[in-house]
Amino acid sequence: MKFDTLSLTLGAATALLAAAAVSLSMGAGQDIDWLPASAARETAVAAGPAALPALSAQALTLTWQQSMFSPDRKPDLVSGKAQASSLDGISLSGVIVDGSSRWVLLQLPQKRRLKLAVGSTLDNGWTLDSVTPQSATFSHQGQTRELRLPLLRLPPPSQVPPITLPHVPTP
Repeated sequence: MKFDTLSLTLGAATALLAAAAVSLSMGAGQDIDWLPASAARETAVAAGPAALPALSAQALTLTWQQSMFSPDRKPDLVSGKAQASSLDGISLSGVIVDGSSRWVLLQLPQKRRLKLAVGSTLDNGWTLDSVTPQSATFSHQGQTRELRLPLLRLPPPSQVPPITLPHVPTP
């Protein structure tokens, strides 16, 4: 029988793989060689993240005047006309509470929307005194009024009886 080089090469590779499998099954390579112990290093104490600086109200007003996402945005119009000295027709449509910054979003009678920060005054003289997540308190000449966010509710359950299928005997 004549062996060619390919058969000899495959036979030698098979013999090497079989020898490697036998040596691994007998525990070869299971020793762990640890490095020598070194002196312990001191780790630096990690400081917490730095607090962001508080922005002044003047710096925050720039965000209402120009938007980075809508360059053609214009500041809210301020009318010079004196309005009625009440909050009739004005509704609270939103409250923004972000840390120490507090604003309200108001819907005015002319369908105009207005953003107002705590301490700011409406054209009719009412000053925004305080904001909670559900309400805004205004004061004017010793009077105090509170506007609340509308509480949305589900409609009452239907009085119509549910649909019933007729009783059909199985065939």
